[in-house]
Amino acid sequence: MTVTPVPAEVAAELRRGGKIAIATAGVGTADLDELLPGVAYEAADVDEMGTDPWVMTDPSAVAVVARTPTDLRRAVALGDAFPDAQVIAVIVLESPQWCDAPGVRLSPGLGRKFLRDLAVSRHGKSGWRVRTRFSHPRPAGEVAAAVARGFGAHPLGAYALPTAGLAGPGLAAWRPGDPNARFSDTRGPAPDRAGVPSGDLAVRATGDDTEWIDERVQVVDRVADPSWARIGAPGGYGVLRDTVLAPEAVPPVDERSINPRGFAKIPSRGYATLERRDGVTEIRLEDRTLVRVPDSGGVTDADIGRLRRLRGVRIGWRHAHGGPVAAARTVTTLAAAGVPLLCDPVPDWAARALGPGLTAHLTGATEDDLSDDLRREEHSVRLRRAALGTHGTMARWRALAEGAGVPVPPRDSISVVMCTRRADLVPFALGQIARQRGVRLEVILALHGVPATAPEVRDAVARFDRPITVVEAGQDAPFGVVLNQAAARASGSFVSKWDDDDWYGPDHLADLLLAQEYSGAELTGVASEFFYLQQIDVTVRRNWTSETMSDHVAGGAFIVSRSAFEALGGFRPVSRAVDVQFFQALLRAGGGIYRTHGLGFVARRAARGRHTWQEPVGYFLARARDQWPGFRPSRLMETGK
Repeated sequence: MTVTPVPAEVAAELRRGGKIAIATAGVGTADLDELLPGVAYEAADVDEMGTDPWVMTDPSAVAVVARTPTDLRRAVALGDAFPDAQVIAVIVLESPQWCDAPGVRLSPGLGRKFLRDLAVSRHGKSGWRVRTRFSHPRPAGEVAAAVARGFGAHPLGAYALPTAGLAGPGLAAWRPGDPNARFSDTRGPAPDRAGVPSGDLAVRATGDDTEWIDERVQVVDRVADPSWARIGAPGGYGVLRDTVLAPEAVPPVDERSINPRGFAKIPSRGYATLERRDGVTEIRLEDRTLVRVPDSGGVTDADIGRLRRLRGVRIGWRHAHGGPVAAARTVTTLAAAGVPLLCDPVPDWAARALGPGLTAHLTGATEDDLSDDLRREEHSVRLRRAALGTHGTMARWRALAEGAGVPVPPRDSISVVMCTRRADLVPFALGQIARQRGVRLEVILALHGVPATAPEVRDAVARFDRPITVVEAGQDAPFGVVLNQAAARASGSFVSKWDDDDWYGPDHLADLLLAQEYSGAELTGVASEFFYLQQIDVTVRRNWTSETMSDHVAGGAFIVSRSAFEALGGFRPVSRAVDVQFFQALLRAGGGIYRTHGLGFVARRAARGRHTWQEPVGYFLARARDQWPGFRPSRLMETGK
């Protein structure tokens, strides 16, 4: 990668008064010399950083230099070790094509009141440069966290409990993007904050039997990755056999940076291969290297961007990386990003590190399957679900905490709000909700001019085995008013709008919740891709882009955070277009809408007059990308058809 030097005026401001301190992530010394010619610096790599990374005191300026936004997020986890300065710069050398410009917003009460100047500009072809100047020296880690947060849609750079401790060098990847993480040496103790330990659970990297001295904090030791050279030496097979390889041994995937965003439904390239040449792991397409994978096995968002147009990546397991943990990390990262993968039978050591779910899906598709664009996308969705559900940062820390007996908060819950005028559809609709798995949910059933005593309603509610509340409203009440009356009874973290006549896959809500976790958008939904045209018994699929920030989603297939819903006051008290009105209000208020895949939703179109969205059959046929006779949903719907 060719490094673009910073402008002369930026270099002059950084070097004013002496040497600068530089924290690097994914960037070598040669890159720094190209980036900052003539500037004296002392650098520390966050992937090797100890608790005292710089010899210098009171540097003239601090720079945080990362190759990609993914690398920057690793730096944030160790930001409390960065020195204070009045001039602080954050430079990201490259970013993927879908990455937004960093909207930098310092937190009130921390550095914002001391800020005197802030400049955001492009650096090179796809990088970004943020330069700040304060009236008083401020922590550089705070600025790095604000920039990392600004690259994504997440309004908060935070994770749910447990609060993380990192003990020893080489652990930045275990809590990426979390400015609340704290680290110590391998013995401890965990730093105190307001008289209590700063962490609830610590992950430790140590190659010996060093004793952990802080009895207040549970500690989990990270498994060192045995190299293939060591395993190939005499007696090495026993090393591999006896090494504790499990998903918890693999550094987690940073789902807020590595995720399906940017997935290409129609690829323009063939298959690349993950292979190792002359001690370097690469992803190659024919004779061209697309990605060089570092020894750690970590793949960045910019790397994923170079793979998006591929039909898939073939995985070979024989010495595919420097060691088994690094190999597993590469594969879990690619899977979490939704890169379609083909591989040989998974060896035992890899299966232990990947976990049974991901292992099964890796071998669940053939090249013939991936030659079909729909089958390819289905395979991608299965991989990303399995990888993020086991190896995502939030999932990993929850699993570690539960294994160590550290309390964690309950998972988010969803209140499904469904308004209907049709008693005959209530059994069908509740049956679709009953299929949902992997989420905690309740149902608020709003009967719009339909009595709760109607036999179809009464019997369906009695059979429903999840929490359900029935709300009755007069038939003359506007649709938006009825929805708000129902939503007022909701207790979930998210509110989901549900249609009474559409089909939903069993992972519909779980997929929306997963997409919200990695996108951070206030509202997450799916596109109206699949339609069943009941009048002519035909299924069509429209060509919508998915895994992207958007201005709208399907009106009957979204979740919105309860806090955002209440901030907007709910739906407008109108009879039609309540969804569009809500989407526009959310966007104008500064909220985000993320559109995930549409394979778990099929909208039904019967005779005109049965829907609030009135369009003739020809409207859907004219916009169809694919068309099939009969009811033909995606296999992810699991309808048995």
